[in-house]
Amino acid sequence: MLEKLKIYFTNEAGALNILGKVALVLLYFIIAILVVKVIGIVISRLARKKYDKLRTIDAKRLKTVLSVLKSFATIIIIFTWFLSALRIFGVNTSAIVTTAGIGGVAISFGAKSLVEDIISGIFLMLEDSFVIGDDITVAGKTGNVEKIGLRTTTIRDYNGELHVIPNGEIRVVTNRNKNIQRALITVPIAYDADAQMAMDILTKALEKVNDDHAVIENVSVWGITDFNNNGIIITCATKTIPGEQWRIERLMRQVALEELSRNGIKILDKNIIVNK
Repeated sequence: MLEKLKIYFTNEAGALNILGKVALVLLYFIIAILVVKVIGIVISRLARKKYDKLRTIDAKRLKTVLSVLKSFATIIIIFTWFLSALRIFGVNTSAIVTTAGIGGVAISFGAKSLVEDIISGIFLMLEDSFVIGDDITVAGKTGNVEKIGLRTTTIRDYNGELHVIPNGEIRVVTNRNKNIQRALITVPIAYDADAQMAMDILTKALEKVNDDHAVIENVSVWGITDFNNNGIIITCATKTIPGEQWRIERLMRQVALEELSRNGIKILDKNIIVNK
């Protein structure tokens, strides 16, 4: 069997022929892909062991770092395979790397933007601008970060669409999951309603929101903050941990609606009176 294979893959001198070189390159490629898969599995298992022991923000940062490490390892492995393939076909790769350098080789292949994206990805990691799971706006796209690689960042918007953004295009980052966030609601009531009574009801009712683990500062009823053609606007606000502000706003609205309705306070929805 081996002798028959030698006939197909070697020449008379016993060296690999073109078919043999192609077969060897494909074999190396399969090995490289398997190594990439194994690294991915190992990284995922290590991550799962650590997630439960870390706080949420640290777990996100760990996931981000591991994602970048996986991307970096993939690039190194594929690049190594590429150099090996060139050597198999008799190309002096040492001379190429020595004379041009890795950066020069990339640019010579028209990959200047690739180098820029990778450098930007490294700086994004060093600056800790965002991590996987953050709600951000970058390059005109808003959504949740699903993946951060050395070359691209992937976010999914609220419609479910996936956006892959080259890191080199990320100039300004708006991150809604950094530091303390504010949950704020406006409660519109009719002019003939008792505003002071409404504020007293809201102050008492919204105390139950303070028990939520995401609330950092007790809910404050600011008072009458605006008027419109139909009624009075009362504003309520609190501070929350990152990423929980929208849930707390929904909870505040629910509590406000239930308590004001129970006490006969008219609540407006734009031009329609919801509760009479």
